[in-house]
Amino acid sequence: MSCKIKKGLSYVLGDSNDNENHILPINAIQYSAVTNNFYTGGRDGTVKTWCCKNGWEHSRQGTPSQFNFNETFEGLDNRDLDIDQDIDERVLKLETAISSNPLPYCTTQYDDYNITNNYNIHFDWINDLKLVNNDRDLVSCSSDLSLKLINLHNSDSSEKAHVHKFSNVHTDYIKKLSYVVPENTIVSGGLDGKVVLWDLGTLNPIQEIQTHSSNTALPNSIYSLANNNSNLISTGGPSNTINLYDKRLPNNSNNIKKLIGHQDNIRCLLMNDNFILSGSSDTTIKLWDLRNFKVYKNFDIHDDAIWSLSTSISSSPGIVNQCDDYYNTDFKVFYSGDKGGKIVKTDLSYLSTNLKKENSGFDTFTGSDDLMDEKLGVSTIIAKTNSPIISLCCETDVQPNSILSSTTLLASTESSLNRYVIPDTDQLSKYQYSRNCLDYILNHDNQVNDELTSGLGEVAGEPNDLNSDFYDIVSHLSIDTNNFDIQSSFSGNNYPLSIHNVENTNEVVDINDYHSMFLNTDGGPSMEYVNTYKEGLSSKDAMANETTIDNTPVEILLNPIPSEQVTQVPFNKEPYNKFPLTRKSIIAKRLFNNRRHILVLYLNGDLKIWDIFACAEIKTFPYESSTSTELTKDLIENRSKEMENIFRKYQTEDTLNTWCEVDIKSGKLLVTLKESMFNNVEIYYDELCKAYPYLSYKHPDSIEALKNNEVKPSIDDRLPLAKILINSLFHQYAIYEWGFDNLLREELKAYKRDNRKIPLSSSYERFTNDRSVAITSNSSASNASSMDGSSLNNTAKRIKMFTKKPSKNNIYQDDRQTLASISSAASSVTEYPISINDSTLMSNFINSDGLVSISQDSSNEDSIMSMLQYNKKRYWEKYASFGINRTVDSILRIYSNDPKYSMPEDNNEYKPLFYPHRLPSNLLIIIFEHSPELGNMRDLCSFHLEDLTRLQDNSSTNEPLVNDLRNHLPVWIGKPVLYSKFPVKENPKIEFKLQEVDYTLLPPSTTIGGKSQKKIKRLPMSDSIIKLTSHNMLRVSKILTYIAERFDGRTPEMKDLKNPSEWLVLECKGQELPYNFTLQTIKTKIWKSSSEIELRFRRKYD
Repeated sequence: MSCKIKKGLSYVLGDSNDNENHILPINAIQYSAVTNNFYTGGRDGTVKTWCCKNGWEHSRQGTPSQFNFNETFEGLDNRDLDIDQDIDERVLKLETAISSNPLPYCTTQYDDYNITNNYNIHFDWINDLKLVNNDRDLVSCSSDLSLKLINLHNSDSSEKAHVHKFSNVHTDYIKKLSYVVPENTIVSGGLDGKVVLWDLGTLNPIQEIQTHSSNTALPNSIYSLANNNSNLISTGGPSNTINLYDKRLPNNSNNIKKLIGHQDNIRCLLMNDNFILSGSSDTTIKLWDLRNFKVYKNFDIHDDAIWSLSTSISSSPGIVNQCDDYYNTDFKVFYSGDKGGKIVKTDLSYLSTNLKKENSGFDTFTGSDDLMDEKLGVSTIIAKTNSPIISLCCETDVQPNSILSSTTLLASTESSLNRYVIPDTDQLSKYQYSRNCLDYILNHDNQVNDELTSGLGEVAGEPNDLNSDFYDIVSHLSIDTNNFDIQSSFSGNNYPLSIHNVENTNEVVDINDYHSMFLNTDGGPSMEYVNTYKEGLSSKDAMANETTIDNTPVEILLNPIPSEQVTQVPFNKEPYNKFPLTRKSIIAKRLFNNRRHILVLYLNGDLKIWDIFACAEIKTFPYESSTSTELTKDLIENRSKEMENIFRKYQTEDTLNTWCEVDIKSGKLLVTLKESMFNNVEIYYDELCKAYPYLSYKHPDSIEALKNNEVKPSIDDRLPLAKILINSLFHQYAIYEWGFDNLLREELKAYKRDNRKIPLSSSYERFTNDRSVAITSNSSASNASSMDGSSLNNTAKRIKMFTKKPSKNNIYQDDRQTLASISSAASSVTEYPISINDSTLMSNFINSDGLVSISQDSSNEDSIMSMLQYNKKRYWEKYASFGINRTVDSILRIYSNDPKYSMPEDNNEYKPLFYPHRLPSNLLIIIFEHSPELGNMRDLCSFHLEDLTRLQDNSSTNEPLVNDLRNHLPVWIGKPVLYSKFPVKENPKIEFKLQEVDYTLLPPSTTIGGKSQKKIKRLPMSDSIIKLTSHNMLRVSKILTYIAERFDGRTPEMKDLKNPSEWLVLECKGQELPYNFTLQTIKTKIWKSSSEIELRFRRKYD
């Protein structure tokens, strides 16, 4: 990047909802057939694990199939075209099973789902999730430009699940993920147009594809992504085209095809070896044939933009390892959801490609297959909501015969997570397939007979007999033939059935209204099936209303009916289970003038005041009519007016600059500190203690830390807010580095002692550059001869430590084994609250000769690691110059009231801290980088406050966090944390003048010392007007003290040792000023001019 990347610090404030549903809509859902858990990723930046309490037990409802119908009509062009009487019998049984019976389905019997794990790992929307490694891990991608991997298999143990972050590559929102199962890689795509292939072993990119739009007016952003589990990757977005890439080809030529057909943004993609399934905002779904890159089948089953597509494999990637033929079964059934809230199941089980089990290549289909496939597909409305369908996921089990069974469907909307029953449409698909096959055979026979008749002119009777026999069969299959034109139901024409295709007759036209949960794949209601009660059976309707399922029987249409006579109804009248979102998302905020308090409005109507400095909620104004339902627009507007009244009531008189940015991100408050502003605001010590009594030096928290160190801060001491906060957040890490620094100095001293025969000029170069630190046999022998047994043993241990090479960066490799303590330095750290017994961290740090590489776009110098490496070099130079008789002093200066962490000259300064028990342990802290070329702040590393607290534990699992902090914390944070150096920012200067009040202008009733107007005794001030310039934080109380010091003589009040604030008053424009007002506040709130401020002083009125 050409622009310099800068780093910042953020933390997230909001109500904790660990055991509750998301506070914002769910963008992605994954289901594990291995554990029967499902996982949700929400716009609130959290991932949640949902577990079924009592396990699973399937129960089938509805009419079971009365027969097995596994045979198919394959190879229609190559078979004997005589009608098989067994086929007729099977079709008859199918029609009997379907007619006058409701759709069958299986319900899942269970108590309820509950949330067992909550991972607050992103500060912006989670856009997609993917289960990987046989459902042992979960990958998430976010609008914070990061990808993260959660080790789910660790979450059930007492140890906290590990969260690993991928390298930073994307420069804009990451929208989609696609898992390549055979290669154990994952593909990501984002609004930056990048397609990145990741190695799940190292979490590093292995290939990057930069997409390009053919139309420069349209962005090349990626909204949808899929792969064929091999070498092909497809992407879609606002360019309305599907781009197909072959990752084996070079970047400039890997875009092998552009599929053009959609008229709007392509939001959904699914892909296998043979097809691509795409869903678009143009309301259509298309099945693309990868043999000829054309649309194989079009689905016009929605009236609104398609927002979600799902299949068993996309919902549960883990079933790939349980199902033998998943490649051929993936597109048999797919589910689609649209912006209007409709969810549709489309059954393509008897599509020709799904019937050819042996098909594994790109073989061609026969013409009859193509004609047949055009007529196949049963689309059923599963549910209809009033909110867009954001994400879909089917809960799929693998039966013992490797058959996939999906019984329930999860759907996320803008208000809830819903669970629906999936109807079993297998019988309908079988019947549709068999009916079309018979239709094909009949028309083929008619064509042959016509040819024979025209050629021979003498065999016209047989076909008529055949047609007559078939007519009789169909008559028996039909429910009621009085009002149906049988011949039209089996028309050989290729155009779809329609009321306009029926010839005018004198028969009575059916004018009844019908309900139907079935759709024609070409648009409109189905011309094959409807839902209706036959005469005398309508009483069942009342019983059906008692359930969430529409049990209206299915009837087979042998004649089309006008679409206006059909009302579309969903199979699920209500969700089987509904999990409403938790209404704790913040929708509005107002920051008070003190820059520490903020008033926020929640979606449930509650109002709360948060302290962004103490990271705590300090006051709540509950909504009187608070309910679990979402507030309407009018209620929000009314509550906003109440919010404004509360804001005015609690507004402060401070006038301060901005020291942090506060935004609403993912329904919570994101507080951001940047180098350019973090030192802008100071707070007086007395105000600090008034607002936070536990920060007083007299509080037990501080007394324990002071350890008899006598400090007495003044009420006029000014303390930077950010200095207190940053050191409070990273205090445990600073203590860790202090202990590590002691180990380092002891190890450098020991290494110097054991290698003192090496010339000093080459010692440091050898120490830093020789990774193996291998001591030659000759030098080892000479050193050994001059050492006693103990020294030789210690040297051997150190040599072994220094020769240890870091293992390969693989998160699945257990390289965190605890090693033996460093014997030569163990005694030096026993007095500190932490001990470092993993020599890997020390070995890697000592053997490193420079800065650790952070990322491709990050500046290596802007990290704590650069500061620590400088310390190491200084220590080595001091040992070289002053010898090894004593351990060199630490360069670190920890911000702490404990004398052992600072030098004697620093002990007179009081350093207030929020100790860990004063801050929320689950506080999410983010180190980010930002630049104009990034679409958002980019997450470098994130952790919770409790993770820093655990640095005190004697555990090797702290090493990854320590490395992240060293490599990513910027220098502007490292200086106050490790060196107690805070940048001093010169406050703006303000000019003002002082003069005594003109008592002659006072009302006669106003008295001072019992006298009024001219009789009031003036103060002993020699100068009538005093002109001054001071910093903008100067308080009224300090000005009064200055005035008293300028008096020519001592007043009675001064002789009584009264504080000037007890008897003197300062005015501006006739308004008496509070003693805590600053010059900046006076200028902004009262003077309201850029000119010199005029202040007048006097004694207090009687």
